[in-house]
Formats: sequence, structure tokens, C-alpha cells
Amino acid sequence: MWLDNHLDGRVEMSLSDLAQQFGWTLTKLRRSLSAWAKAGRITQASGSKGKVILESMACERTVRMVGRAFGMPSDPPSTHKPVRSVAALIASAVLFVTALGLTAVGLVMNARFAASFGQTAEAAVLLAGVGLAVDLLAVSLPSVGVQLWHRRSLLPACVAWTIWLAVLMMALLAATGFASTNIGDAVANRAKIAGESAALTERLDRLRLDRAGITESRPAAAIEIELQRAQPDAQAVWRITSGCRDVTRTTSAQACATVLALREALATAERRDAIDVELREVQSKLAVLPAIAMADPQATMAAEIIKWVTGGTVSPAASDIARLRALGLALAPSLAGIIAMLALSLAQVRRA
Repeated sequence: MWLDNHLDGRVEMSLSDLAQQFGWTLTKLRRSLSAWAKAGRITQASGSKGKVILESMACERTVRMVGRAFGMPSDPPSTHKPVRSVAALIASAVLFVTALGLTAVGLVMNARFAASFGQTAEAAVLLAGVGLAVDLLAVSLPSVGVQLWHRRSLLPACVAWTIWLAVLMMALLAATGFASTNIGDAVANRAKIAGESAALTERLDRLRLDRAGITESRPAAAIEIELQRAQPDAQAVWRITSGCRDVTRTTSAQACATVLALREALATAERRDAIDVELREVQSKLAVLPAIAMADPQATMAAEIIKWVTGGTVSPAASDIARLRALGLALAPSLAGIIAMLALSLAQVRRA
């Protein structure tokens, strides 16, 4: 009864102080403590500095009896309460949604890429099914491996992670093929447009330069009329010069000077008109083309930025950046299983 009046029914004190508390001798105290311990009424243990620890068993028996009466566990209830972190729950939800999105993307990519190898409809369906199975295994096996490890099933856990590595490689190959095919086609199309645009721009500059060198402003029809008017002045030498086309004498040259000058002006005017027509055609073609200057601006600019930041120490080529990009795009859907595993780990209740 004296022990039950203390906190938790437990005290720690020396035997001499305890004997003085009851007015007993040490012999009587030791004999009483031994009898009560054998009867299961108290527990006795050694404490610090020669003291003993005495604990009443009546309080613990009462708790167990009440617990059994109300269907509670036989062990005393824990004072620790489960808590959930709001930040952890939000992060878990974001990760889980991201994992679902990556899973959907990976399923479509792997199924379509695997089906593209089928020579018949049946073969395409079968290969698409294999691609779906591979991606589903890559997503689910990390969580399975962790759960097996927590259950101390070490061998099955190792098998799960081994299979995951194998299907991860298959998923990476399929995703890399899908990404490289589509990105390669897009880059090739941009390169074609950029090359055509550069060729048209160069042609336009050359035509403008030629047009700037022509000073003749009279219309070709007007020059033709003036030429008709000037031909009678060369009538004396017209026959012997074949219409002022075979001029071999000084007198003939003088008589055909006006005709020759007008013919030269007419040819210049006709060339000017042809250049103007070609300029309009080139400008119309260039206007309908998309404004694309480079085939792969992302890879080119990233390579230039890395070279600039490192001062030329690291100078990757645009093709290196393109390979790294394809690897990253292929790796992201394959990591959906790891992301889902992290989301589930964050969502678990932790102890305070």
C-alpha cells in the first residue's frame, strides 16, 4: 500500500532508509522484501549507489485486468501518438501524382514503340502487351522490394530488385528509342526548314545586290518604242551590218550607235524586270516559312552556355547535349516506381 501511494508505484532508496521508514531492522526488511518478491507482489532490482528499486505489481495487475475487460491489449498503452506532417502529406501527394503521370507516359511510349516492330496486327498487339508488362513491372517492383525487405524476406526482396534492374534496362531501351526517333524527326524537319530559309535568304541578298547595280529606270516597252524610232537613222548601213548586229567599220558604228545603246538599255530593263519578279517570288516563299534559325537551338545554346560558364574548359558538342537530353527523357518515366515508393514512404504514419 505504501508503494501504491507513490508515482507509478515505484521508489528507489537505500535499505537503511527504507528500514527506518517502517521502524524495522535490516534483517526483517530483507526477509519481508524477499517474501513479497516471491509472492509476486513487488519487484526488486539494484539501483545506483547501493540503492534498491522497488515496484508494486498491484498497479500493473489492475491495468491489465481493466484492459482485458474492455478488450484492450495486455501491454500498457503507449503515450506516443501518431502524427502526420502536413508538408510530408503534400509532398507525398505531389510525388504520387507525378508517378502516376510518368507511369501513363511510360506505358504509352513502351507500348507504341514495341508495337512498331510488329509486322502484322497480331504481332503488334503481342509486342505492345510485352511493353506494357515491362513498364508495369518497372513501376511496381521497387515498392514490392521495400515491403519484402521490411518483412525480413531478404531473398525475395533481392529477387524483386534484380528483376527490376532487368526490366528497367528494357524500359530504358524502349523509351530511348521512342524519344530519339521523335526528337530526331523533329530536329531533321527543323534542319530542313532552317537550310531552306538560309538558302532563300542568301539568294534574296544576291538578287538585291544585283538589282541595286541597275540604274535603268525606263520601262522596257518605252525603250522598245525608242528603238523603233532610231532604226531609220541607220538605214544606210542597215543591210551591210545585218540590222546593226555585225558592226565592223567606224562609220557603221557611228550610224548604229543609237540603236546599239537602246538595245543595251532594253536588255538591262528586261533583266531588271526579271530580277524584280524573282525577288517577289523569293520573298513570298521566305514569308511562309517558319522563323527557324537553328535545327536544335536547345542543344546548341546549352553547349555554348556550358562552354562560356567553364571558360572553355568544358566544351561539349551539340550532339552531346542531344544525347544527354534523350537519356533524361527516357529515364524519367522509368523512375516512376522509385517516385511512387518515396510517396508511399512519406505517407506512412510516423511516431512522435
